[in-house]
Amino acid sequence: MQEVPPRGRGQEEPSAVRLAATTPSALLQATDTSAVPALWGQAFPARTWRRVLGERGVVLTLERPGTLRAADSAQAHHLGPLSPGQHPLTPAQLAHDWLWVEGKDGETEDLGEVTWSLEGPLELPPVVVVIPTYRREADAVAQSRRFLAMDTVTAVIVVDQGGTLETHHGFAALQAEHPGLHLVSQENLGGSGGYARGLLEAAREHPSAAVLFSDDDAVLSAESLRRMLTFQALAPRPTVLGTPLFSADSPSRLLAHTEGVGARAFQWRPADRVRGGIDLADTTPAEWTFHSQREAADYTGWWGTLFPPGTAAELGLPAPLFLKWDDAEYGLRARAKGYDQAVLPGTAVHHPPWTAYRTQMTWTARVLHRNRLAVAAAYGAGRGVLASSLLHQAKHVLAGHLLTAELWEDGIDAVLAGPDAWLGRDLSHARDDGAAVAARWHRDHDLTDIPGGRRTGPLPFPRAALRAATRMLGPDRPASVVLEVPADEVHWRSTLGGDAIVITDAAGGVETAYAVPGSAMRTALARSLRSHLALARTWPALRESYGAALPRHLTERYWSSLFGTDSGDDEHEGRR
Repeated sequence: MQEVPPRGRGQEEPSAVRLAATTPSALLQATDTSAVPALWGQAFPARTWRRVLGERGVVLTLERPGTLRAADSAQAHHLGPLSPGQHPLTPAQLAHDWLWVEGKDGETEDLGEVTWSLEGPLELPPVVVVIPTYRREADAVAQSRRFLAMDTVTAVIVVDQGGTLETHHGFAALQAEHPGLHLVSQENLGGSGGYARGLLEAAREHPSAAVLFSDDDAVLSAESLRRMLTFQALAPRPTVLGTPLFSADSPSRLLAHTEGVGARAFQWRPADRVRGGIDLADTTPAEWTFHSQREAADYTGWWGTLFPPGTAAELGLPAPLFLKWDDAEYGLRARAKGYDQAVLPGTAVHHPPWTAYRTQMTWTARVLHRNRLAVAAAYGAGRGVLASSLLHQAKHVLAGHLLTAELWEDGIDAVLAGPDAWLGRDLSHARDDGAAVAARWHRDHDLTDIPGGRRTGPLPFPRAALRAATRMLGPDRPASVVLEVPADEVHWRSTLGGDAIVITDAAGGVETAYAVPGSAMRTALARSLRSHLALARTWPALRESYGAALPRHLTERYWSSLFGTDSGDDEHEGRR
């Protein structure tokens, strides 16, 4: 994705030109020239927009001649040729899932501007963007510059939790050029601490603004943000709006769209048909059948979430979970308060993809599992979440993911200790706590000499499962099968059945190598059985304690005490 250069505005006050944007006709969509694939930025998701249009009509405007196409549940329709100019769409045309325009021979990339509009003006609130960052100075500067170039954005609040931006020349130069760029420096309180601080500052300084949460390396186009803001302004009920997630490495690959939290297992999952990613290159909306889902979003990922004005005042601030599940918890809270939530097709955030290895076999696995169980308890989930946890722990053990099992068990110990032992208390050291568990495990288990057994890739599943069960039940023996797996392909199936595991980096070098002794597998499984029995026995009490504790940790007063700020002062400590 190419970076958009900032527009030269000198030292003008942003509020003078950005307090509100009013369009002569309410523009719903313009062609997003940065979209990959191009058709994703041109096609109109009529099904989604119908939720907020009411009785309003839509006008399609073409710069060049084209053919109007439509799609419903894998069925494509030809709606006829169109000349350049304005074309009011009929209710029958708007009843389709998708509408798009094709040029000669089905070509879609050389049509010029294609817009979809409502008649009459529409006032949009300004947007304040919140960007937490931790020692990624180049990303923070580039991301700030992108958002400052957008007409809809009135301010950008960067929450620096690594202490490196205040003296960074590039960031200081950008601040001098843009009065709307604000820096808040604080200790590393994780994603939830960064977003909570930014939301608090935005609510105090810009109470009438919509607030966008963005990662420092998540690229959102100006057109995507404008569409989101328009959809939100038209919505009859307060709506938290998210954006689909695409891979920065493979820009046409859709990684996630609408997501939910399963009621029984209390685990996040796709609420549509996007599973494992879908490459949209060389496809049309007739193939985008994931959009035909009927299940609503339970939450939206904070790689790009837009909150309507006043959200913080009504819903409070994020839960102090450091990392993972803070976005899902906030979504569940919003839904309980009567907010709608949606992901807007046609918009996009491009973000470096996560992998199972980076998520599950590093320090993050500890807080991920701890937070899932804690939020599940707070929201009164049944013991199905415990059965799911035990099942996945057994898979980790059988697959030789003994570090993951160790990190999960440390997280379970924290949950069993109760919210008063850690909730909101460990933000300043949660990362170090998880890193210490991982470091101890690597110190005790990493191999300095890789076994001389035959190195191979993943085994066929039946053979792998049999080898894993036999190894766990039998005596320890030297490694005869060494599985070599690239880090990006680590999965419980890809490492199942190995006597030793070698994980390689992108260049083919060894990232880590360890043996999988049967005795260690038995020890890990026994510990997991004990911990889950303890969870099952105390689950009613844990639900009560976490349910009572969570609301106390969502208020401005609570977070201000962590930040060392006074909500009654005009100048807040930490603001630069």
